[in-house]
Amino acid sequence: MEEQGNTGKRMTSVGFALSTVVASVVKLVMNAVNIILMAILLFFRIISRTIRKIMVYVPHLIGRFIPKNIEVSIDQYLTYAGVEMTPEEVIGMTLVYSSVLTMVAYLITIIFTASVFVTWMVIIITFISIWMLPYIALSILVNRRAESVEETLPDVLNMVSQNMIAGMTSYNALWSAARTEFGPLAEEIQGVARSTLTGIPLTDAMLGMTNHIKSDKLSRSIRLIIQGMISGGDLPDVLQGISKDMRKEYNLKKQMASETNAHALFIWFAIFVGAPLLFSVSLQFVTIFSTLLSKLNVQDMKEATPAAMISLNQLSITPEFYQFYAIAILFISGFFAAFLIGILKTGKPVSGTPSVPMMTLGPIAVFLAMKYVLDSFFSSLFIM
Repeated sequence: MEEQGNTGKRMTSVGFALSTVVASVVKLVMNAVNIILMAILLFFRIISRTIRKIMVYVPHLIGRFIPKNIEVSIDQYLTYAGVEMTPEEVIGMTLVYSSVLTMVAYLITIIFTASVFVTWMVIIITFISIWMLPYIALSILVNRRAESVEETLPDVLNMVSQNMIAGMTSYNALWSAARTEFGPLAEEIQGVARSTLTGIPLTDAMLGMTNHIKSDKLSRSIRLIIQGMISGGDLPDVLQGISKDMRKEYNLKKQMASETNAHALFIWFAIFVGAPLLFSVSLQFVTIFSTLLSKLNVQDMKEATPAAMISLNQLSITPEFYQFYAIAILFISGFFAAFLIGILKTGKPVSGTPSVPMMTLGPIAVFLAMKYVLDSFFSSLFIM
Protein backbone atom coordinates (compact mmCIF):
# COMPACT_ATOMS: atom_id res chain seq x y z
CA MET A 1 0.00 0.00 0.00
CA GLU A 2 2.82 2.34 0.87
CA GLU A 3 4.57 1.57 -2.46
CA GLN A 4 1.35 2.22 -4.37
CA GLY A 5 1.00 5.56 -2.59
CA ASN A 6 4.55 6.50 -3.53
CA THR A 7 3.91 5.47 -7.15
CA GLY A 8 0.77 7.61 -7.25
CA LYS A 9 2.67 10.57 -5.88
CA ARG A 10 5.41 10.12 -8.49
CA MET A 11 2.86 9.94 -11.33
CA THR A 12 1.12 13.02 -9.98
CA SER A 13 4.40 14.92 -9.84
CA VAL A 14 5.34 13.75 -13.36
CA GLY A 15 1.93 14.78 -14.69
CA PHE A 16 2.25 18.16 -13.02
CA ALA A 17 5.72 18.61 -14.49
CA LEU A 18 4.49 17.64 -17.98
CA SER A 19 1.56 20.03 -17.75
CA THR A 20 3.94 22.79 -16.65
CA VAL A 21 6.24 22.07 -19.60
CA VAL A 22 3.32 21.99 -22.06
CA ALA A 23 1.96 25.26 -20.68
CA SER A 24 5.40 26.84 -20.98
CA VAL A 25 5.79 25.62 -24.58
CA VAL A 26 2.33 26.88 -25.53
CA LYS A 27 3.10 30.21 -23.90
CA LEU A 28 6.38 30.48 -25.82
CA VAL A 29 4.65 29.60 -29.10
CA MET A 30 1.93 32.17 -28.50
CA ASN A 31 4.54 34.80 -27.65
CA ALA A 32 6.44 33.94 -30.84
CA VAL A 33 3.27 34.18 -32.94
CA ASN A 34 2.43 37.48 -31.27
CA ILE A 35 5.91 38.83 -32.02
CA ILE A 36 5.67 37.71 -35.66
CA LEU A 37 2.25 39.32 -36.08
CA MET A 38 3.47 42.53 -34.48
CA ALA A 39 6.47 42.56 -36.82
CA ILE A 40 4.21 42.03 -39.86
CA LEU A 41 1.86 44.80 -38.73
CA LEU A 42 4.81 47.12 -38.13
CA PHE A 43 6.16 46.31 -41.59
CA PHE A 44 2.83 47.12 -43.26
CA ARG A 45 2.48 50.31 -41.21
CA ILE A 46 5.90 51.45 -42.36
CA ILE A 47 4.99 50.68 -45.98
CA SER A 48 1.65 52.48 -45.60
CA ARG A 49 3.28 55.58 -44.11
CA THR A 50 5.95 55.55 -46.80
CA ILE A 51 3.34 55.33 -49.56
CA ARG A 52 1.38 58.17 -47.98
CA LYS A 53 4.46 60.37 -47.84
CA ILE A 54 5.32 59.49 -51.42
CA MET A 55 1.75 60.22 -52.54
CA VAL A 56 2.07 63.75 -51.13
CA TYR A 57 5.12 64.65 -53.21
CA VAL A 58 4.80 62.45 -56.32
CA PRO A 59 1.83 64.30 -57.92
CA HIS A 60 3.67 67.63 -57.72
CA LEU A 61 6.79 66.10 -59.24
CA ILE A 62 4.89 64.32 -61.99
CA GLY A 63 2.80 67.38 -62.84
CA ARG A 64 5.85 69.06 -64.33
CA PHE A 65 6.37 66.28 -66.88
CA ILE A 66 2.76 65.62 -67.98
CA PRO A 67 2.08 67.03 -71.47
CA LYS A 68 -0.59 69.71 -71.45
CA ASN A 69 -2.92 67.93 -73.88
CA ILE A 70 -2.83 64.71 -71.82
CA GLU A 71 -3.47 66.65 -68.61
CA VAL A 72 -6.48 68.38 -70.19
CA SER A 73 -7.87 65.06 -71.47
CA ILE A 74 -7.54 63.37 -68.07
CA ASP A 75 -9.07 66.37 -66.31
CA GLN A 76 -12.05 66.32 -68.69
CA TYR A 77 -12.50 62.59 -68.14
CA LEU A 78 -12.43 63.08 -64.37
CA THR A 79 -15.10 65.76 -64.75
CA TYR A 80 -17.26 63.41 -66.81
CA ALA A 81 -16.86 60.73 -64.11
CA GLY A 82 -17.71 63.15 -61.29
CA VAL A 83 -14.41 62.42 -59.52
CA GLU A 84 -12.88 65.30 -57.57
CA MET A 85 -9.22 64.56 -58.22
CA THR A 86 -6.49 66.20 -60.26
CA PRO A 87 -4.70 64.48 -63.16
CA GLU A 88 -1.45 64.66 -61.19
CA GLU A 89 -3.02 62.77 -58.28
CA VAL A 90 -4.39 60.05 -60.56
CA ILE A 91 -1.11 59.52 -62.41
CA GLY A 92 0.93 59.72 -59.19
CA MET A 93 -1.28 57.18 -57.42
CA THR A 94 -1.17 54.85 -60.41
CA LEU A 95 2.62 55.13 -60.65
CA VAL A 96 3.15 54.36 -56.96
CA TYR A 97 0.77 51.39 -56.84
CA SER A 98 2.03 49.97 -60.13
CA SER A 99 5.62 50.10 -58.85
CA VAL A 100 4.77 48.55 -55.46
CA LEU A 101 2.52 45.80 -56.82
CA THR A 102 4.96 44.97 -59.61
CA MET A 103 7.70 44.54 -57.00
CA VAL A 104 5.39 42.32 -54.93
CA ALA A 105 4.63 40.21 -58.02
CA TYR A 106 8.36 39.91 -58.71
CA LEU A 107 9.03 38.73 -55.14
CA ILE A 108 6.25 36.15 -55.44
CA THR A 109 7.82 34.72 -58.61
CA ILE A 110 11.15 34.49 -56.78
CA ILE A 111 9.53 32.65 -53.86
CA PHE A 112 7.94 30.09 -56.21
CA THR A 113 11.18 29.85 -58.27
CA ALA A 114 9.47 30.66 -61.55
CA SER A 115 11.36 30.70 -64.83
CA VAL A 116 12.73 33.89 -66.37
CA PHE A 117 10.01 33.94 -69.02
CA VAL A 118 7.20 33.55 -66.47
CA THR A 119 8.79 36.21 -64.24
CA TRP A 120 8.93 38.77 -67.03
CA MET A 121 5.39 37.94 -68.15
CA VAL A 122 4.08 38.42 -64.59
CA ILE A 123 5.94 41.74 -64.24
CA ILE A 124 4.70 43.09 -67.58
CA ILE A 125 1.09 41.95 -67.09
CA THR A 126 0.96 43.34 -63.54
CA PHE A 127 2.39 46.72 -64.55
CA ILE A 128 0.09 47.10 -67.58
CA SER A 129 -2.97 45.93 -65.63
CA ILE A 130 -2.43 48.50 -62.86
CA TRP A 131 -2.15 51.30 -65.44
CA MET A 132 -5.32 50.08 -67.18
CA LEU A 133 -7.41 49.96 -63.99
CA PRO A 134 -7.89 53.77 -63.59
CA TYR A 135 -9.04 54.09 -67.20
CA ILE A 136 -11.45 51.16 -66.84
CA ALA A 137 -12.83 52.49 -63.54
CA LEU A 138 -13.30 56.00 -64.95
CA SER A 139 -14.93 54.61 -68.09
CA ILE A 140 -17.44 52.69 -65.98
CA LEU A 141 -18.22 55.79 -63.89
CA VAL A 142 -18.63 57.96 -67.01
CA ASN A 143 -20.91 55.41 -68.64
CA ARG A 144 -23.08 54.89 -65.55
CA ARG A 145 -23.36 58.64 -64.96
CA ALA A 146 -24.45 59.18 -68.56
CA GLU A 147 -26.98 56.33 -68.38
CA SER A 148 -28.44 57.76 -65.16
CA VAL A 149 -28.86 61.17 -66.81
CA GLU A 150 -30.40 59.70 -69.97
CA GLU A 151 -32.95 57.70 -67.95
CA THR A 152 -34.13 60.67 -65.90
CA LEU A 153 -33.87 63.39 -68.55
CA PRO A 154 -37.37 62.84 -70.08
CA ASP A 155 -39.03 63.15 -66.65
CA VAL A 156 -37.03 66.29 -65.84
CA LEU A 157 -37.89 67.95 -69.15
CA ASN A 158 -41.56 67.13 -68.70
CA MET A 159 -41.53 68.50 -65.14
CA VAL A 160 -39.82 71.74 -66.24
CA SER A 161 -42.38 72.11 -69.02
CA GLN A 162 -45.30 71.64 -66.63
CA ASN A 163 -43.81 74.17 -64.21
CA MET A 164 -43.41 76.75 -66.96
CA ILE A 165 -46.97 76.17 -68.16
CA ALA A 166 -48.10 76.77 -64.57
CA GLY A 167 -46.50 80.24 -64.74
CA MET A 168 -43.09 79.71 -63.15
CA THR A 169 -40.00 81.52 -64.41
CA SER A 170 -37.19 79.54 -66.05
CA TYR A 171 -35.12 79.69 -62.85
CA ASN A 172 -37.96 78.49 -60.59
CA ALA A 173 -38.98 75.80 -63.07
CA LEU A 174 -35.44 74.43 -63.22
CA TRP A 175 -34.88 74.65 -59.45
CA SER A 176 -38.12 72.84 -58.60
CA ALA A 177 -37.21 70.04 -61.04
CA ALA A 178 -33.82 69.48 -59.40
CA ARG A 179 -34.92 66.68 -57.08
CA THR A 180 -32.49 64.38 -55.33
CA GLU A 181 -33.97 61.25 -56.95
CA PHE A 182 -32.72 62.48 -60.33
CA GLY A 183 -29.10 61.99 -59.21
CA PRO A 184 -26.32 63.67 -61.23
CA LEU A 185 -28.81 65.48 -63.46
CA ALA A 186 -30.31 67.25 -60.44
CA GLU A 187 -26.87 68.58 -59.48
CA GLU A 188 -26.29 69.90 -62.99
CA ILE A 189 -29.72 71.55 -63.10
CA GLN A 190 -29.01 73.27 -59.79
CA GLY A 191 -25.75 74.52 -61.27
CA VAL A 192 -27.61 75.90 -64.30
CA ALA A 193 -30.12 77.64 -62.03
CA ARG A 194 -27.34 79.21 -59.95
CA SER A 195 -25.55 80.35 -63.10
CA THR A 196 -28.65 82.17 -64.35
CA LEU A 197 -28.79 84.09 -61.05
CA THR A 198 -25.25 85.39 -61.62
CA GLY A 199 -26.24 86.89 -64.97
CA ILE A 200 -25.12 84.08 -67.29
CA PRO A 201 -27.62 83.56 -70.14
CA LEU A 202 -29.75 80.43 -69.85
CA THR A 203 -28.46 79.08 -73.15
CA ASP A 204 -24.81 79.37 -72.08
CA ALA A 205 -25.56 77.80 -68.69
CA MET A 206 -27.31 74.87 -70.36
CA LEU A 207 -24.42 74.36 -72.79
CA GLY A 208 -22.13 74.11 -69.76
CA MET A 209 -23.91 70.89 -68.76
CA THR A 210 -22.46 69.12 -71.79
CA ASN A 211 -18.95 69.72 -70.40
CA HIS A 212 -19.81 67.82 -67.21
CA ILE A 213 -21.73 64.82 -68.57
CA LYS A 214 -20.65 62.76 -71.58
CA SER A 215 -24.03 62.01 -73.13
CA ASP A 216 -24.95 62.43 -76.79
CA LYS A 217 -28.64 62.47 -75.91
CA LEU A 218 -28.18 65.28 -73.40
CA SER A 219 -26.12 67.31 -75.87
CA ARG A 220 -28.67 66.78 -78.64
CA SER A 221 -31.58 67.70 -76.36
CA ILE A 222 -29.88 70.91 -75.19
CA ARG A 223 -29.11 71.92 -78.77
CA LEU A 224 -32.75 71.38 -79.73
CA ILE A 225 -33.94 73.42 -76.74
CA ILE A 226 -31.59 76.29 -77.61
CA GLN A 227 -32.65 76.22 -81.26
CA GLY A 228 -36.29 76.33 -80.20
CA MET A 229 -35.63 79.29 -77.91
CA ILE A 230 -33.69 81.19 -80.60
CA SER A 231 -36.34 80.57 -83.25
CA GLY A 232 -39.02 81.96 -80.94
CA GLY A 233 -40.85 78.69 -80.32
CA ASP A 234 -42.87 77.91 -77.24
CA LEU A 235 -40.32 76.44 -74.81
CA PRO A 236 -42.78 74.25 -72.85
CA ASP A 237 -43.99 72.62 -76.08
CA VAL A 238 -40.40 72.08 -77.19
CA LEU A 239 -39.54 70.41 -73.87
CA GLN A 240 -42.57 68.13 -74.02
CA GLY A 241 -41.78 67.13 -77.60
CA ILE A 242 -38.19 66.27 -76.72
CA SER A 243 -39.37 64.32 -73.67
CA LYS A 244 -41.78 62.22 -75.75
CA ASP A 245 -39.13 61.50 -78.39
CA MET A 246 -36.61 60.44 -75.74
CA ARG A 247 -39.14 58.09 -74.12
CA LYS A 248 -39.83 56.48 -77.49
CA GLU A 249 -36.10 56.09 -78.11
CA TYR A 250 -35.56 54.63 -74.63
CA ASN A 251 -38.38 52.09 -75.10
CA LEU A 252 -37.00 51.15 -78.51
CA LYS A 253 -33.56 50.66 -76.99
CA LYS A 254 -34.98 48.36 -74.30
CA GLN A 255 -36.81 46.36 -76.96
CA MET A 256 -33.63 45.98 -79.00
CA ALA A 257 -31.73 44.89 -75.88
CA SER A 258 -34.33 42.19 -75.17
CA GLU A 259 -34.12 40.97 -78.77
CA THR A 260 -30.35 40.56 -78.52
CA ASN A 261 -30.58 38.37 -75.41
CA ALA A 262 -30.50 35.26 -77.58
CA HIS A 263 -27.20 36.33 -79.14
CA ALA A 264 -25.75 37.14 -75.71
CA LEU A 265 -26.85 33.75 -74.35
CA PHE A 266 -25.21 32.01 -77.30
CA ILE A 267 -21.93 33.81 -76.54
CA TRP A 268 -22.25 32.90 -72.85
CA PHE A 269 -22.83 29.22 -73.76
CA ALA A 270 -19.90 29.16 -76.17
CA ILE A 271 -17.55 30.74 -73.62
CA PHE A 272 -18.67 28.89 -70.48
CA VAL A 273 -19.60 25.45 -71.89
CA GLY A 274 -18.55 24.91 -75.50
CA ALA A 275 -14.95 26.10 -75.43
CA PRO A 276 -14.00 24.56 -72.03
CA LEU A 277 -15.56 21.23 -73.04
CA LEU A 278 -13.71 21.08 -76.37
CA PHE A 279 -10.40 22.07 -74.80
CA SER A 280 -10.75 19.58 -71.93
CA VAL A 281 -11.56 16.71 -74.34
CA SER A 282 -8.66 17.70 -76.61
CA LEU A 283 -6.35 17.80 -73.60
CA GLN A 284 -7.39 14.27 -72.66
CA PHE A 285 -6.66 13.14 -76.22
CA VAL A 286 -3.18 14.68 -76.08
CA THR A 287 -2.55 13.24 -72.60
CA ILE A 288 -3.63 9.69 -73.52
CA PHE A 289 -1.62 9.55 -76.74
CA SER A 290 1.44 11.10 -75.12
CA THR A 291 1.27 8.49 -72.35
CA LEU A 292 0.78 5.58 -74.74
CA LEU A 293 3.54 6.68 -77.12
CA SER A 294 5.93 7.24 -74.23
CA LYS A 295 5.48 3.59 -73.18
CA LEU A 296 6.02 2.29 -76.70
CA ASN A 297 9.37 2.02 -78.44
CA VAL A 298 8.49 4.17 -81.43
CA GLN A 299 11.91 3.71 -83.08
CA ASP A 300 11.63 -0.09 -83.09
CA MET A 301 8.09 0.12 -84.46
CA LYS A 302 9.34 2.35 -87.28
CA GLU A 303 11.98 -0.19 -88.25
CA ALA A 304 9.50 -3.08 -88.08
CA THR A 305 6.76 -1.30 -90.01
CA PRO A 306 6.96 -1.31 -93.84
CA ALA A 307 7.43 2.09 -95.44
CA ALA A 308 4.04 1.92 -97.15
CA MET A 309 2.18 1.55 -93.89
CA ILE A 310 1.30 4.30 -91.43
CA SER A 311 4.22 5.31 -89.23
CA LEU A 312 4.02 6.48 -85.63
CA ASN A 313 5.79 9.54 -84.26
CA GLN A 314 5.95 11.24 -80.91
CA LEU A 315 3.44 14.08 -80.48
CA SER A 316 4.92 17.49 -81.21
CA ILE A 317 3.12 19.08 -78.23
CA THR A 318 3.01 18.14 -74.57
CA PRO A 319 -0.08 18.10 -72.32
CA GLU A 320 1.41 20.90 -70.21
CA PHE A 321 1.86 23.15 -73.24
CA TYR A 322 -1.65 22.41 -74.49
CA GLN A 323 -3.15 23.19 -71.07
CA PHE A 324 -1.32 26.53 -71.00
CA TYR A 325 -2.51 27.23 -74.56
CA ALA A 326 -6.13 26.38 -73.65
CA ILE A 327 -6.11 28.65 -70.58
CA ALA A 328 -4.61 31.51 -72.60
CA ILE A 329 -7.22 31.15 -75.37
CA LEU A 330 -10.08 30.97 -72.86
CA PHE A 331 -8.83 34.10 -71.11
CA ILE A 332 -8.49 36.09 -74.34
CA SER A 333 -11.83 34.85 -75.71
CA GLY A 334 -13.65 35.72 -72.49
CA PHE A 335 -12.04 39.17 -72.41
CA PHE A 336 -13.30 40.11 -75.87
CA ALA A 337 -16.64 38.32 -75.36
CA ALA A 338 -17.42 40.66 -72.44
CA PHE A 339 -17.02 43.71 -74.68
CA LEU A 340 -19.00 42.05 -77.47
CA ILE A 341 -21.92 41.45 -75.09
CA GLY A 342 -21.66 45.08 -74.01
CA ILE A 343 -21.99 46.17 -77.64
CA LEU A 344 -25.02 43.92 -78.14
CA LYS A 345 -26.72 45.18 -74.98
CA THR A 346 -26.08 48.92 -75.06
CA GLY A 347 -24.04 49.65 -78.17
CA LYS A 348 -21.05 50.63 -75.98
CA PRO A 349 -18.12 48.25 -75.45
CA VAL A 350 -17.30 49.82 -72.07
CA SER A 351 -20.61 48.59 -70.65
CA GLY A 352 -19.22 45.06 -70.75
CA THR A 353 -16.22 45.95 -68.58
CA PRO A 354 -17.80 44.90 -65.23
CA SER A 355 -18.30 41.36 -66.55
CA VAL A 356 -14.66 40.97 -67.67
CA PRO A 357 -13.47 39.18 -64.47
CA MET A 358 -16.30 36.64 -64.63
CA MET A 359 -15.97 36.14 -68.40
CA THR A 360 -12.21 35.53 -68.15
CA LEU A 361 -11.88 33.52 -64.93
CA GLY A 362 -15.19 31.62 -65.17
CA PRO A 363 -14.37 29.61 -68.34
CA ILE A 364 -10.93 28.74 -66.94
CA ALA A 365 -12.55 27.39 -63.75
CA VAL A 366 -15.04 25.36 -65.82
CA PHE A 367 -12.19 24.02 -67.97
CA LEU A 368 -10.20 22.90 -64.91
CA ALA A 369 -13.31 21.28 -63.40
CA MET A 370 -14.04 19.38 -66.64
CA LYS A 371 -10.38 18.34 -66.84
CA TYR A 372 -10.58 16.93 -63.31
CA VAL A 373 -13.76 14.99 -64.14
CA LEU A 374 -12.31 13.57 -67.36
CA ASP A 375 -9.04 12.69 -65.61
CA SER A 376 -10.99 10.75 -62.99
CA PHE A 377 -13.03 8.96 -65.68
CA PHE A 378 -10.17 7.97 -67.99
CA SER A 379 -7.85 7.01 -65.14
CA SER A 380 -10.05 3.97 -64.56
CA LEU A 381 -9.70 2.95 -68.22
CA PHE A 382 -6.05 3.76 -68.91
CA ILE A 383 -2.94 3.71 -66.82
CA MET A 384 -1.78 7.33 -67.02
